[in-house]
Amino acid sequence: MNLTPQARRDFFTVTLSVALLGIGWGATLPLTSLLLTQGGHGTDVIGWISVATAIGGVVGTLLTPAIAQRLGRRTTMLACLVLAIVSIAPLDHVASLAGWAALRLLFGFSMAPFFVLGESWINEIAPDALRGRLVSIYTTTFTLCQLVGPLLADALMGLRGYAFLLCSLVFALGAPGLLAGRKDLSAKGTPTATKGKSQQAGWFTIARTAPAILLGTVFFAAFDHITLSFLPLFAIDHGMTQSRALASASIVLAGDACLQYLAGHLADRYGRVRVHRACGLLVCLMLPMMPWLVAIPWGWEIFLFVLGGAAGAIYTLSMVASGELFHGAALVRAAALISLMWNLGASTVPLGTGTAMHWWGSGAMVWLVWGVAVLFVASTWVRAAQPPHADAAVPENLPGSPAP
Repeated sequence: MNLTPQARRDFFTVTLSVALLGIGWGATLPLTSLLLTQGGHGTDVIGWISVATAIGGVVGTLLTPAIAQRLGRRTTMLACLVLAIVSIAPLDHVASLAGWAALRLLFGFSMAPFFVLGESWINEIAPDALRGRLVSIYTTTFTLCQLVGPLLADALMGLRGYAFLLCSLVFALGAPGLLAGRKDLSAKGTPTATKGKSQQAGWFTIARTAPAILLGTVFFAAFDHITLSFLPLFAIDHGMTQSRALASASIVLAGDACLQYLAGHLADRYGRVRVHRACGLLVCLMLPMMPWLVAIPWGWEIFLFVLGGAAGAIYTLSMVASGELFHGAALVRAAALISLMWNLGASTVPLGTGTAMHWWGSGAMVWLVWGVAVLFVASTWVRAAQPPHADAAVPENLPGSPAP
């Protein structure tokens, strides 16, 4: 990689530390769904608990720039690790839904700084020529850890009274990497070119410049939460055992992890917007096939693997596009806006999905996710406006700008 030794170390440090959180994240969501279901609560309640997590994420996103400026990036991320542990550990012994909602809100708050600070910094040290591949390594590493989550949840289900306590300790795995990194994870001195990128663009300008970045994030946030929270319930409803149903979520995440580098390589070679749009179209074609393929041995697993890869690439290329359009303060704002869109997608669509499944059955899950995917594909044809205060023209082949 064309990075300085210090940049290589920081890339490894941030990537590994944030990615290890995926194990706890990937286990927490299905554990919540299964334990609430076993407690007699319906999918509508699970949807509302997801909303609490997303609200916490929104608040955490809005406060992250000020907190990081005061405490520094590394200290902020370490403090959030402690907060994540404190918010997850007590859930085994919380009986009231209000208690669940409050702790999940705190959990969402603790996760937001990792994504805002980690993703913006990774984008700042990535050279444009390698951006697709470097960002894909970051997202792949996170997803590889995240896919272990549902399998861990299956193992922890047999340890009632200790499941969430053990799950919370997984978050501590991210601490050594953060402690090994620089105190100030600054991008100063990195080789990233800033020509043609805006440093002063505000949130509304960012949204107007490349709407596919935002809708791509909304889609994958919804897809990720629904896969972890509702796909196991969908599979159980179609006759699968609990273990195989939880494995289905892991297969989706495995496809996401294994195919991201390929998507990044193709985007670097053939243009971001073309690959971004193609992934969206593939998802739109595949989702309606889900109810028919669930009963086909091996066909179901292959289907989920490819679906996970295409859906994950939508988010990866949204991150890539933000780094190509913005730098400095504008890039941090773009990362924060992506985080806000993530929480929007993670709250509204799962809430609607849980309610729809409650009234119309598990098949409603498929069509709600499909509708969001269609909106994303439509946004890739919206012509991007040039960000103000850029040093030169906006780079070509970005999501939200026309393909050559």
